[in-house]
Amino acid sequence: MSQIQGKLLVWIVLAILATGLTFATFRGYLSPDLLFGFANTFSC
Repeated sequence: MSQIQGKLLVWIVLAILATGLTFATFRGYLSPDLLFGFANTFSC
């Protein structure tokens, strides 16, 4: 494996980890209970 392929592999792994972390954060933050509560603050 060349040095360029190694760097590319590291960037791909970092991108996958960042995407997974972002997805997990938004998934936990945007729970249905929170969204319904947020919507009710504007409808009342």
